[in-house]
Amino acid sequence: MVAEGIIVVGMYLAYGNTSVPSSYSSSPTLLGIDVLAFLVGVTVGFAVNERTTVRKIVAREETGIRAVLLRLAKYQGVYVVGNAMTIGIQFLLLASFALSPAAGVVIGAIAAYPVSYFISMRVVWKPRGTQI
Repeated sequence: MVAEGIIVVGMYLAYGNTSVPSSYSSSPTLLGIDVLAFLVGVTVGFAVNERTTVRKIVAREETGIRAVLLRLAKYQGVYVVGNAMTIGIQFLLLASFALSPAAGVVIGAIAAYPVSYFISMRVVWKPRGTQI
């Protein structure tokens, strides 16, 4: 929900409201807002997972700053595909149905989440010598 909040605030700041005409479906400004929102959102998601969801797995792995940054880089890499899919769905729904970018990103995120989650659990936090 962090990314969606940033998108709504960014649309308001860039366009003066949260309704964006469908002609903006190829807007570099909207794409920039999306990219920033997803970078921040994925980083927040990583921090939450690192401290709560996978704490026991991480406790068995390296915990130094280098290990954390490596996991963050992997996590961002895993979510690039899902975020690209989400942005594509958002722009498609905006161009085709004039659906608000905020609503489009929620629909796109729902479509991309299961794949991104499964891959992140296998690539980012997979404990050595075990299977998830």
